[in-house]
Amino acid sequence: MPTLTMQSIADLTQVRREVVSVWRSRSTGSEHPFPPRLSADELLFDAGEIAAWLDVTGRGNNPEAPLEVLLHSSQFEQLREDLDAASTLLLVHDLVGGPLATLTAGEVLAGTAAYELGALVAREHLAELLERTALVRAIDELAEAAFSGRGLLDRLITSFARPDGPWAGEALTPAGTSVILEVLRGLLDQAAFRLDPQGRGGLLLTTALSALLSDELQPAFGLDSQEGQDTVTRAAMRMLAAHAGPDAVGPVDDGTPHLALFQHQDVQDPHAFFEQLESVLLDLGPRDAAVVIGPCELLVDGIGDEQVRATRHRLLLPTPQSPAPLRYVARLPKGLSRFGGRRRLAMWVFGTAAPHAGTDWTVYGEHADTPLDASSRAAIAADVTAALTGGTALTAHAFLRSTRLATPALLRRRDLVLTPFSRPQRSGGESLARLWELDDGLLGQSLTLGATGEDGTDPTLAWADALDGFAREIRGTRLTSDVIGAPAAGSVGVIGPQEVREPQRLGERAIDRLVLEKVAARSTFTAPGDVVFTAEGGAAAFVDTTGGHVLQAPVRALRCLPEPRRERVLHPQALAADIAGQKGRDRRTWRLRTIPAEAVPALDAAALRLQERRAQLRRQLSTLDHLEDELIQAVAAGTLAATVTTPTKEN
Repeated sequence: MPTLTMQSIADLTQVRREVVSVWRSRSTGSEHPFPPRLSADELLFDAGEIAAWLDVTGRGNNPEAPLEVLLHSSQFEQLREDLDAASTLLLVHDLVGGPLATLTAGEVLAGTAAYELGALVAREHLAELLERTALVRAIDELAEAAFSGRGLLDRLITSFARPDGPWAGEALTPAGTSVILEVLRGLLDQAAFRLDPQGRGGLLLTTALSALLSDELQPAFGLDSQEGQDTVTRAAMRMLAAHAGPDAVGPVDDGTPHLALFQHQDVQDPHAFFEQLESVLLDLGPRDAAVVIGPCELLVDGIGDEQVRATRHRLLLPTPQSPAPLRYVARLPKGLSRFGGRRRLAMWVFGTAAPHAGTDWTVYGEHADTPLDASSRAAIAADVTAALTGGTALTAHAFLRSTRLATPALLRRRDLVLTPFSRPQRSGGESLARLWELDDGLLGQSLTLGATGEDGTDPTLAWADALDGFAREIRGTRLTSDVIGAPAAGSVGVIGPQEVREPQRLGERAIDRLVLEKVAARSTFTAPGDVVFTAEGGAAAFVDTTGGHVLQAPVRALRCLPEPRRERVLHPQALAADIAGQKGRDRRTWRLRTIPAEAVPALDAAALRLQERRAQLRRQLSTLDHLEDELIQAVAAGTLAATVTTPTKEN
């Protein structure tokens, strides 16, 4: 007898489990009480009674729930216990196009004779499987609930990505799956690739793509039908065969261009990860390509372990044995990993593309804060397709937060995603000429500048590295609007998001110190030189030159820490400019410029002169505003008569 648990009822009706508990308690004594549980020891319910109750009451968010009840019952779970037999019968059910219990073994064999099934269906054992009447009957009943044997096989394979499933470690969120599938569809539209999934992560994405595509758009799948494969892989192969046809699933064919799909999220051994990836890349030919999805810390971030970093470097450098270069590298949007917590993913794409300007190039991108809407997904897919196409596509395509760089210049870096501040800078002579052009004598009076003649280096470091001895982060305090008022004796100024975005408003709001002690006794005041910033609604920052303010959340501050032994340090003015120039709110993707420690006094002196000049210009602007207002008011009131003075010529 098929049964349901409380959680399976919640999944069936698309509600939370607590809602089912409410249905049980509140329907007691009503005209349609919730069905009783089958035993006092377990919360199990008869599937038929639940279906009848849902049909009468219409509870839940799934109007098809009474028809789909078996798909969430113990009868469906039993299929996972005998995966080989169940997936084989489901493929046969789809091929013959109807219930199996009404057919004889001879009729089933005759109905599948036209297909080259290979190891997908062992014909010598098929007759034995058809004699298992209980399993065949369950297959027919569940297939009817799923509308077809293929639909039931899809559900069976999808269950592998559940928390208790064999593919849980590689599972993506629905939005994450959509991003990757959009990229794969774009590449398959570009060329007639055979899709070769690698490992559990590759199979998960391949089956999701096959379920999405219509029959006429299904690619061929390169999978060896070997008896030594595990039952999960064989079940996935049968699902692909149901969609693309048995002839489309088989051993790899060297004569057909193939797209290798490698995804591995939960990496325990980085060396083993790169070894697996190297074997995939070594199989690539001139017309082949590969898509790799993995953790950011291995694919794009700087790697602290020198051995692991060297392994990644050797893997990416094109060689005669592995000629396919890295064409696209990007940090992917956050929120892609389903069960990986805050795990961040990145993507590599390898392939041989049309040459461009005689250089070896790679497109790099930063999508960490890109939204996961349909237009953004399509734009990312178009970026990848253009990168793998090469040639004129590199200049004709408008990349989304991506651009191209010479591959050797990218691979020499410790991390592989660039920011505006890490791109090649001007030479010292060019910068000096530019400063002379802009300066009207202000800096020349206090600084001596000269070109060093050295090549520029990447002066940036990641946000996490900045908090490791370079700066201290100060959190803001949650202050409600009712405790904030106008400045008065005994009050302290407040810096909130509005002050960060408009520093000229600083001093308009304050909070009484006694009130502050009551509502937030542990508040930390700013010090002169603190960089106050917010990421909400777009990054903004400024340097608090006076200090003594309280921060209103979500505003925070960074306090640069002096370290005599460091050759490079953070400087408030550069730090404020870098934070204000960030494109997204995810601080883990931010990069901040450091400066040589010996240059701090010069920058401090320049900052002081520039601050004084800004204040002078603001006073002049304020005077001009008052002048214009007074002139207009007097002329309008008639208290002054104004005429244009004709200039006199000088002899």
